[in-house]
Amino acid sequence: MSQQTPPPQYGPPQYGPPYAGQPKRSRGPLILIGVLGLVLIVVLAIGAVVLLRNNDDKPAVDKVATRPSTPEAVQFRPVLKTEPNGCSASTTASPDGTACGSDGTRYTLGTVALDGTHVSKVEAALPSNNSTWVVNLTLDDEGSKSFEQLTAGLATKTPPQNQLAIVVRGKVVTAPAVMSAIPGGKVQISSNFTRADAEKTAADITG
Repeated sequence: MSQQTPPPQYGPPQYGPPYAGQPKRSRGPLILIGVLGLVLIVVLAIGAVVLLRNNDDKPAVDKVATRPSTPEAVQFRPVLKTEPNGCSASTTASPDGTACGSDGTRYTLGTVALDGTHVSKVEAALPSNNSTWVVNLTLDDEGSKSFEQLTAGLATKTPPQNQLAIVVRGKVVTAPAVMSAIPGGKVQISSNFTRADAEKTAADITG
């Protein structure tokens, strides 16, 4: 009498070498936990990169913000006359009532209308709606009123007498034209500045 062969036993497929002895426990839950952990790490890493990128994309503002170190040395003076190339590199002193700019222009100036004691903040900034840098000045209440009256008068004049020079220690840092009265004590100087230009101008004003 022939011995019968037992029927084959079917079970779940196994990955890797067969396990001798007790049936091998499924590693499915461990694999799932590992995959979820990896996904979480990737998501956190991407979030950090996006956050840093968003911070880099924000407009740079308030790069320099401080008060003049010697307020009495900062003067706002109306421009009466300009003489391009009137100052040379060897010029060491200017006649009374005149001052030289960094570009060699000699300015004939009116009396001091305002000084740096009324300036509470100077900052180089890049406005969010602009592609060029500016220099912002903030004036106190008394300076705001004087500046509004001063600029209202200058705005009615023709160049160069509509310019207002900012003079620091006897040198003209900048002399922008005034197009209209400026109320509120918030003054913005624009001149197609690069970042370096704006920061240098702010630093020159603050001393």
